[in-house]
Amino acid sequence: MPDQPHVCLIVDNPLRDLEGLVLLGRQLATRDVKVTLVPMYEQGFDVPALQPDLVLLNYTRPNNADLIKRYKRAGILVGVLDTEGIGGNNADQFAELVKAAGCTDLVDVYCVWGQAQRDAFLKHGTVPAHILHATGCPRYDFCAGPWRAALSKPSIGSDYVLLNTNFPSVNPRFSNGPGDEVETIVNAGYSRDYANQVIVEAKHAYQSTLAMSMKLARHFPDVRFVLRPHPFENIKSYDALADLPNFEVRQEGTSIEWINGARLLIHQNCSTAIEATMLNVEPLSMEWFNTPSLRVQAAAQVSRPVASESDLIALVKEAMESRLPLVAAETAQFRRQIIRDLFTAIDGASSIRVADVILETIAAARGKARSGTLPPPSSRGRAVAMARTVLGYKASSALRRRFGSAEIERRRLGKTFALDMVGAVLGRIDAASVDGRRFSVRRVVGDTRRMARVVSGASLQLTEAS
Repeated sequence: MPDQPHVCLIVDNPLRDLEGLVLLGRQLATRDVKVTLVPMYEQGFDVPALQPDLVLLNYTRPNNADLIKRYKRAGILVGVLDTEGIGGNNADQFAELVKAAGCTDLVDVYCVWGQAQRDAFLKHGTVPAHILHATGCPRYDFCAGPWRAALSKPSIGSDYVLLNTNFPSVNPRFSNGPGDEVETIVNAGYSRDYANQVIVEAKHAYQSTLAMSMKLARHFPDVRFVLRPHPFENIKSYDALADLPNFEVRQEGTSIEWINGARLLIHQNCSTAIEATMLNVEPLSMEWFNTPSLRVQAAAQVSRPVASESDLIALVKEAMESRLPLVAAETAQFRRQIIRDLFTAIDGASSIRVADVILETIAAARGKARSGTLPPPSSRGRAVAMARTVLGYKASSALRRRFGSAEIERRRLGKTFALDMVGAVLGRIDAASVDGRRFSVRRVVGDTRRMARVVSGASLQLTEAS
């Protein structure tokens, strides 16, 4: 094992996760760690070829169980920083979901976002205490100094009213429709009756949000509105709004960037309401068409509840005139509490805490013999691994595109990230940093003919500029 540790960071959704993982990668690189950013769908090729000391996954789920087993059998440490860190309606539900997914017994370190998740994981026996750490999530470091200065500025300026939507189940960008989304919900561990109910209620909420957005734009012709769909939503379904003179529909950039430039946030069951409170932007929740099945508890509790269309119009008017009344004391108290419970702290140091845990895990494992019997992958997992090894990346990809699912291809395309995109993020982080160091990024193409045949060419490695 080389003296310089090597860590692969799996990037799930670039719109949501890339900036935080670039910041984490930079924190590791400043400590002489080789860091590679790996697209989620290319990890089955790149991680076994690169043989890092540790791979930091975005989750443990049935769909990556064989990969986890393969990594462990190759002697690679497996860590998790779950990008759905406040998934489910509460911490207990999330802990049960992760436990039911399996493979947590193969994980060497697990980072949860906040103390409530850690307590729930311990309560439900999801992950052993000695590998469980409440670190916060690096993408929220951009809500505090010095990293808030590294946020890019929306091209339209600031002081707009932002509407964030969260309807990928009924307005999907990648799947073939609600039927596929029902199966996704069922595969995540929920009952089919519950999944069908969620789809029906989400469709009504989506249509109500669309109609309310139209009314707001027409009632306030001199106010600029921006609607930002969830990254997994189909942006074209909002074309009618984009045609309005005072309305823009934008899906690029991070939610934090857009909230940072907003005067006000309007949503329903969108966790970005919590991000808004971190950035001192008031979130308003459209509660008159909310339902228990759809309600995201934390997002609703940090928000100012709005009971009707007329109340929302009145609150927007007050906000634009800078006379919005203070929130209830109970809401203000909950906002403070939820930061500790769900995010540890908004102090710009989550990436440092995760980096510390990663390095401690690698250091503790060095020189130790692997103990225990590792479970074999499934027969399908063995077949997939063998095909990847025999065919290589290009041939495997050509076969997949020819015979595979169009939905999966759309998902793969939506989860790619470009060299210049990562370079731009690094440049903004370097400029905001006080350490004066500068980093660049390069493609991983393989140092040998064999490796070049196997790797995707999509993974990117951080290097310090000379």
